[in-house]
Amino acid sequence: MKTKINWKLFALLFIVCAGIYFLTRSFWMSLGILLLLFVIDGLLADYDRKRRGERNKEQVLKHLHEQKKDDNKQPENQQ
Repeated sequence: MKTKINWKLFALLFIVCAGIYFLTRSFWMSLGILLLLFVIDGLLADYDRKRRGERNKEQVLKHLHEQKKDDNKQPENQQ
């Protein structure tokens, strides 16, 4: 699966990381914070995708159930 990179988010996180570098003067600490930000963003995106998927699944199942009820109500000799 190809992952689409959000360049605006990447630029924002890079600016935050650069700011932390100028405050701490430690490349490794700023790199670690950047990696943590990416991990947190990925976890939040997965959670949101899963939540939306469950909501969509419920809507589809409800629609199919209603459609099945409507099909059962129609007379069979209707032409």
